[in-house]
Amino acid sequence: MEKKIEKKYIPLATYFEATTEDKITLTFSEIETIMGQPLPNASYLNKSWWKKTKPPLKHFIAWTDYGYNVSDIQLGYYVTFEKPTTNLINSELDLQSSNQPTYIIRQIELDDAREVIGLYQQLFAESDYMLYGKNDNTISVQSFRKLITKWKTTNSGTILIAIINGEIGGVISILGNTAPRSKHCASIMTGVLEKFANHGIGTALMGKAEKWAQAKNITRLELSVIKTNKKAISLYEKFGFSIDGQRNKSVKINSDYVDELYMSKIFI
Repeated sequence: MEKKIEKKYIPLATYFEATTEDKITLTFSEIETIMGQPLPNASYLNKSWWKKTKPPLKHFIAWTDYGYNVSDIQLGYYVTFEKPTTNLINSELDLQSSNQPTYIIRQIELDDAREVIGLYQQLFAESDYMLYGKNDNTISVQSFRKLITKWKTTNSGTILIAIINGEIGGVISILGNTAPRSKHCASIMTGVLEKFANHGIGTALMGKAEKWAQAKNITRLELSVIKTNKKAISLYEKFGFSIDGQRNKSVKINSDYVDELYMSKIFI
C-alpha cells in the first residue's frame, strides 16, 4: 500500500479495510480525525477531488481498493462512500454486526492534541479508576503538543489512539525513560469511553502498545491500577502482567482511600 498511496491517507485506507458496512457517511471532521491531519484545500472546494479515480494523485485508493465509491458529497460537511452492489446475504451479515464499531489504531499526531485532551477529560469524568477526576486535567493544547514533539524526537514514548466510527474513543500512553539504566522500562496507561466498551478496543490497544514497545527495545512494561478495578486487572493478566506489589491507601477518591496495585510484564 505504501508504494501506491500517499502516506497520510494510509489510516483512511485502514479504516475502509476494517469496516463491514456497505454505506458509510463521514463528516470532513471525522475523516481528518481518522487521518490525523487536515484534508487538502481542494477537497473542500471541488467535488471532483472526491470523484477522482485516476492518477497522478492517488488518494482515492484509500476507499476504492476496498470496493467503495463516493456516492454523495456536501463540500465541507460530509462524504458518503458506498459499495456499488449489495446482496441480501451481505445485508444480513451487516445487520448482525451493526453493533460492532469500526475502528483503527494509530500514533498520535500534533493535530490530535485538542481532541485527545477532550478524551481524557471524558474518561476522568466517567471513571473513578483514573488518577484524575472530572476537571482535574489542566494541561494546555500547546503544552501537550510540546510533549508529543518531545516523544517523537527522543523516541521515549508515544500515545496510541483508537479512532472509533470517526471519533477518538480510546487511548493508551507508553511513557519511557531517557536515563541510560532505565531505558528498557516504560509505563502504560489506557482508557476507553464507556460507549465503546466491550468491543475489544482495550485489547487491541494493549496489543499495539506491546508491539510498539518491543520495536523500541523496551523489555519491561509497568503500570498501576486501582485494586477494585477488576475488569482492567483481568485485561492486564490476559496479556501476561503480574502483580509486583500493593500501595495501601495510595489514592483518595472523594473521601475514601483506596489501594493501588503495581503490575509489570517482562519481555525475554
